[in-house]
Amino acid sequence: MPHPTCPCAAALDRCSRCDVLLGLPDLHLVDAHVTDTAVLLDVEACDPLTGCPGCGVIATGHGRVTVTLIDAPFAGRPTRLRWRKRRWICPEPACTVVSFLEQSPQVAAPRGRLTTRAVSWAVRQLRYENASIQGLARQLGTTWNTLWSQIRPRLADAAADPGVC
Repeated sequence: MPHPTCPCAAALDRCSRCDVLLGLPDLHLVDAHVTDTAVLLDVEACDPLTGCPGCGVIATGHGRVTVTLIDAPFAGRPTRLRWRKRRWICPEPACTVVSFLEQSPQVAAPRGRLTTRAVSWAVRQLRYENASIQGLARQLGTTWNTLWSQIRPRLADAAADPGVC
């Protein structure tokens, strides 16, 4: 069943219920695996067109690159989101942008290691459950430094304006 706002063909056999459960805008759950150490979720976007961020010309698709992100725990296990990002090439010779990867700040910050959902989960655990950074890092299956570097800016914004988180 195709996603209602997606131009994907019905032949791709994507389940809209899985997309709703995942809760990530513009991404589809392609596959899910459970291992001894983590839940692995393979996702991808299917936007047929996108504009170059430098000049706005419609870019040409040039394959995909898989980026692994740390996501909020699922069913008591650490979760990894394997995002198959589309690589685009700008056909405009005068443009300074030659190629670029798709980005979605709603999914993860550019060059971020944690998903936006994982950062929100960690901040909620800190604020309402009195959790420690080390305990949260253990639940996410990552290190203290990785977690702290991702949530520190969010906590600084919350300290400046309590209505942010």
